[in-house]
Amino acid sequence: MSETEEFRSETKGAKVPDLGENFKKGVFVIAMLLLLVATFQLYFSINRVINIWFEYQYTPIFTAVYNFIVLLVSLYIIRLYIIRR
Repeated sequence: MSETEEFRSETKGAKVPDLGENFKKGVFVIAMLLLLVATFQLYFSINRVINIWFEYQYTPIFTAVYNFIVLLVSLYIIRLYIIRR
């Protein structure tokens, strides 16, 4: 068997990337980026709402509670991700 025939037989066994699968992955990556941007915007918008709605002396209290809730939710999501693996 010549060297070119061996190369051809090896490439036939290699998996050819599926265009539809790549498209799905691309859409998923774009959706995740948009979700990340929206999450940051929501976080900072809620901080501004706290600053507007509450008196200045109570703002740190509500901000701390809000940040604590965000921390708990983030840890819960990370825990779920680690358990799935």
